[in-house]
Amino acid sequence: MRKYLIFLGVLIVLVYLASTSMLAVPATEQVVITQFGKPVRVIADSGLAFKWPDPIQTAVRVDSRLQLLQLEPAEFVTRDRRNLVVRSFVVWRVQDPEKFLASVRDATTAEIRLADLAGSEVGSAIGRTPLSSLLTAEVEQNQTESLFAGVTESVRARSTESFGIDILAVRSSRIGFPQQNLKAIYNRMSSEREKIARQYRAEGQEQAARIKAETELEVRKLLAEARRDSQIVKGQGEAEAAKIYADAYQQNAEYYRFYRLMDAYDKILNKDTQFILSTDSPLLKYFWSPPVESDHER
Repeated sequence: MRKYLIFLGVLIVLVYLASTSMLAVPATEQVVITQFGKPVRVIADSGLAFKWPDPIQTAVRVDSRLQLLQLEPAEFVTRDRRNLVVRSFVVWRVQDPEKFLASVRDATTAEIRLADLAGSEVGSAIGRTPLSSLLTAEVEQNQTESLFAGVTESVRARSTESFGIDILAVRSSRIGFPQQNLKAIYNRMSSEREKIARQYRAEGQEQAARIKAETELEVRKLLAEARRDSQIVKGQGEAEAAKIYADAYQQNAEYYRFYRLMDAYDKILNKDTQFILSTDSPLLKYFWSPPVESDHER
């Protein structure tokens, strides 16, 4: 019975030693092996690893995956003394597990230190930049991307040296104005838009007046040309009519005089007409003698 108990005790010790000497390292972690509390080596490759059994050597696991840290919104002042509320985030991961454990020990403390570091760097960068370079619709004038790229490099250098943490990106998720300033900003924006609208209306009215003046000038020009052309046509018609009258008169002058006299009778004689004329008046010529037939009529 005693031998059985000794064998069982030895077996338990061997199982304990074996279980604490072997450890599985997943791809998402790195393992720091400490000997009596002092780091001696880092296991970065995934798979099965060995160490001296506890308590001679212990394993401290460190998450090697990318971590996302959302920073609280903070108010900063730009170079031209404008207040901005910036919400940003940090993408990070552990690069040097030994330095990470020696400086911050765990992810919670690391995020607190990173939040302070990133916040101070963002505030410093915004303080060197005018508002017009951060909030603008012109892509070539917007310096937000380059500003946060510079912040990322600065935070990476300090966090790698101090905490063993690699910073992949520091970016802004929102940039806006403080709530108490929004009303004044909206009023100023409204005034600026009204000013632009007035300018557009004035330019439109100026253009409309110019178009109207050009149209009236063109109309007057067309009317003058039409009157000129009508006078030319009228003159040509009158000249043609005069020529026809002259030709007709030359062909039969007596008939032409007779026709004109008959036309005069038609205009001046009616049933109420009364006048006294001498018998030798040209107007009564054909009352006393008929017209003589001309050679042309023969």
